[in-house]
Amino acid sequence: MKQSKPKSHLSRYELVSLIRQRWIQFLTFSLFLLVLFAVINGRQKVDQRISAIQSAQQAVSEKDSLGVILLDSIEAGFSVDVPRWYMPNQPHVVGYNYLRIAAMPPDELAIIATGQSDIYSHYVQPKLYGESFELNYTELSNPVQLMFGSFDLSFVLIYLLPLIVIAFSYNIMSEEREQGILQVIASHPISVYRWLLEKSLTRYFLLTIILSILLLGIMGIAGVPLFTNFGKTLTFILLSLGYVLFWFILACLVNLRGQSSANNAVWLIAFWIFLVLLVPSSVNQMANSLYPVPSRARLINELRVVNAIAEEKADELLESFLRDHPELAGFEGGSTGWKEYFATQDLIKREIQPVLNEYEGKLDKQQEWVSRLRFASPALLLQNAFNELSGTSTKHYEDYRTQVNEFSLVWRNFFLPKIFRGESFTKAMMAELPEFKYQPIASYTLSRSNTLVLFGYCLTLVLVGMFWSRQSHARLLTN
Repeated sequence: MKQSKPKSHLSRYELVSLIRQRWIQFLTFSLFLLVLFAVINGRQKVDQRISAIQSAQQAVSEKDSLGVILLDSIEAGFSVDVPRWYMPNQPHVVGYNYLRIAAMPPDELAIIATGQSDIYSHYVQPKLYGESFELNYTELSNPVQLMFGSFDLSFVLIYLLPLIVIAFSYNIMSEEREQGILQVIASHPISVYRWLLEKSLTRYFLLTIILSILLLGIMGIAGVPLFTNFGKTLTFILLSLGYVLFWFILACLVNLRGQSSANNAVWLIAFWIFLVLLVPSSVNQMANSLYPVPSRARLINELRVVNAIAEEKADELLESFLRDHPELAGFEGGSTGWKEYFATQDLIKREIQPVLNEYEGKLDKQQEWVSRLRFASPALLLQNAFNELSGTSTKHYEDYRTQVNEFSLVWRNFFLPKIFRGESFTKAMMAELPEFKYQPIASYTLSRSNTLVLFGYCLTLVLVGMFWSRQSHARLLTN
């Protein structure tokens, strides 16, 4: 009869050993604190964002109610104690003061990564006239916070989790060799590499089970709708587990070199510094150097120069404007001053557009550069994917700005005919005011492709380890 191979109990022994050494307790406690604090911090940021949008919308509702009361009194023939420049029966007054909120609500998974949300505004109010709102998408931010980022889940998973993996696996083989146990293992009917594989997989599955339970549990308790879009949640978990697998395989490869535990720790920390800190910062710095963005000061200065030139040619510009917009020509009731103003605004927009295009073009090239080089580091892959899943990437904010630009034209075109015809604004028109409706980006194909690339890296490292193991068998047992 063919004799069956002896069953290995290594996984069970490894689990018992980790419990006795209190590794499992340490992992659970440390990950619990990190994930809990990151989720609480992320939840606070999302709640602040929602609260700011709701407060702005509440202010708009209150102002609308007051405007309806004023218009009702004016239409009934009553005298109202309101300054002339705030009388809501004038279309240009409503277009400037009774603004709509063009808001970008947070995504259901916005708690994962702060991304660009610390830099860009979450709502704007396009005005009929005044300073160009296109210059007001960024907020004043704490430079220290922008340098170090926010303590969110992406920070925990990308920066801190590899350190936990390193601490958990840097001596997974070297410690056994230093204690003389590896030679004893080699004398048993199990290969050293099968022993290493079982031991590594036991630790990997243990860590990933703890991590998955904590992530899903704490995020669920925090009110994150994990199953509203199950595909995005699954992609997030797979990315996290693939990233952990990458660092476990890297730790095994370093152990296969046959050096001491101290050397292994130094090598793994060096890899962490290179892949997590140096490569991402170098890619971003290269993007800024190759495609420098024009300064905001230059943009504002050119806007002022063009504005001064336009004011001197107001009469000529009005004639040109009416030729380009025949639907607004032929009305005598409107104020000539307002007509000239909107004509000059069209010129200003045309003149300043090349500078805006240059600014946007440089940003697009920077994003293309970073996107192309995201494969240089698993940390870049993860950050890129987490920002997309959270709806806080630069792509999301650029899409939001495009939607706001389109809405601003709708808002402007709603009032211009009334201004040029000299119409009075009525109470019935308040219900006809255009409203902004944000359309979020539904696709997250980049995150899914990054997941495949990440597991491809893991497979490549496994193949390298299989080739390396054949070359280093004798050295592992003798060193």
